[in-house]
Amino acid sequence: MSNITLIMTRKPLEEVDYYGKNGRWGRMIVVRGGKVLSGTPTSVANLPDFFSTNPFGQALGALTGLSPLSAIANAASHGLAEGILNHAGLGRSFVKIGHTGICLQTLGGDVEVVAAFDTLERFRTNSGNGYYVQLKPRPEKPYEIRMDISRNVKGYTDEEGKVHEGVNKTGQCLRVHGHNTKNGNGSNAGILIHQAPHPGWLKGCIAPREVNNKVANNEHGPSRRAMDTIFSLMGGFRDGRKADLLVMDW
Repeated sequence: MSNITLIMTRKPLEEVDYYGKNGRWGRMIVVRGGKVLSGTPTSVANLPDFFSTNPFGQALGALTGLSPLSAIANAASHGLAEGILNHAGLGRSFVKIGHTGICLQTLGGDVEVVAAFDTLERFRTNSGNGYYVQLKPRPEKPYEIRMDISRNVKGYTDEEGKVHEGVNKTGQCLRVHGHNTKNGNGSNAGILIHQAPHPGWLKGCIAPREVNNKVANNEHGPSRRAMDTIFSLMGGFRDGRKADLLVMDW
């Protein structure tokens, strides 16, 4: 199966408030094909905007050939053998997400945009003087994400009999691995990608949703359908199945 990479930008800053719970909107595309090694901001001129049109399934025409040593080193950091590099070849693809242009360094062929979503994260604290934990940008190297069953997403009853409601009875989500984003107490944050209808369900996690549905409410459909689409593009839900996540900015 082709590589699947989720690419997210948080620009421009768009905030939303839901009964005292603050969040921020972002944007995400999903590309399929060659392995995405990194992303670099670039000019948006003459690039197709996947939020104003719907050209899904069209290849982006990667420019292959000789590549800089930095790109080869980046590929090697992903554990790819030199022989594979020489055989498959490195290339570049250009995408536009809203006002953000991105040059993607890829390995092993072209990529195509197969889906686009808006995203929602928790942002400012209730006092307005601080911020919730958010996954750090890492445009130089994607994060690995894996399908997971989370009890926090599913809901559970603790040892004292208190019921903790979940956002999705299946518990299905994507867990972000290999990051060093910390909680306020210094521990490593558990960051998931999961269904959520408003910012109150999110603390460090990311919720994709169908485009043109930037409304914080109790309607789960737009976010649930976005997650189902991502699972389908990854080959269907199976615990441990992998993809990549490229986070471009704050």
